[in-house]
Amino acid sequence: MYQIRIGCQLGYRAATPTPSVFILAPQAHARHMIVREALETTGASVGNEYRDLFGNRCRRITIAPGECNLRYEALACVPHHADEVRPEARQVPPAELPPEVLRFTLPSRYAENDKLLGFAWETFSKVPTGFLRAQAINEWVHKNIEYRRGSSRPDWSATDVLAHRYGVCRDRAHLVIALCRAFNMPARYAVSYLPDIDVPEDGLAMDFHAYAEVWLEGGWQIFDPQQLAPRKGRIFLASGLDAADAAFATLYGPAFLTKFSVFADPVNEKGEKLDLRLRPTPAPSVGALPPPITPSVVVASASPAFV
Repeated sequence: MYQIRIGCQLGYRAATPTPSVFILAPQAHARHMIVREALETTGASVGNEYRDLFGNRCRRITIAPGECNLRYEALACVPHHADEVRPEARQVPPAELPPEVLRFTLPSRYAENDKLLGFAWETFSKVPTGFLRAQAINEWVHKNIEYRRGSSRPDWSATDVLAHRYGVCRDRAHLVIALCRAFNMPARYAVSYLPDIDVPEDGLAMDFHAYAEVWLEGGWQIFDPQQLAPRKGRIFLASGLDAADAAFATLYGPAFLTKFSVFADPVNEKGEKLDLRLRPTPAPSVGALPPPITPSVVVASASPAFV
């Protein structure tokens, strides 16, 4: 098992007391185990924790006027293997879907599949149903929607992302979700802490990572348009119909974010950080090259047009 130190540090400035709801702590999941966790705050009063309709662990916190700081930290254990992939999974017909997943076939605020029916059927209707179609949608979004960090707007939906052809991880996830729902495949928005294990260094600061999950025969399956390959160490945080249900912070007043950092670091038994990222393979040494051969006769000089 990998041991992953996860968490975040958030800072806010408020003029008046601001009731808020935060989703920072992972819910129970078959893919991870939380060994210990702690929430520290200054300039805020911490209320009760409750579970929302999607099972997310929501914490009520009132931000006091002035400066507020929150730090959540936990130690999680995750298996060494990567995200499960079930390429044989079939699409379950609507008449056979469990009642609790039917809602994930319908339009939502940021994933309006009703507006994308024409595009979806024109582009993907010839792909076999089930895993292959969901995979084709995921690969199309990865290839055709450019990832631009900090580029999108909070009110962008799947239709906006398709029109602009760029966005962040949440935008790409919304488009995958909407296109899968267009074919009656239940799809939901998910967020995780995602450590860099067996992936190259990308030079970007860590953030909460958003992706799509599609309900196929056997249950929810991950379709992440950010990196198509299955990832190791993913720690499921929250889910919902779209980003409105799984936001890390919902503020009921004028509080402004002043500090933001997220961490998901593999550690050893002593709690020391491990670097498990991939390193580039050095080019093989070709050794000493033989001296150039000097011709005894110059046949022609090079034409200036090709120099």
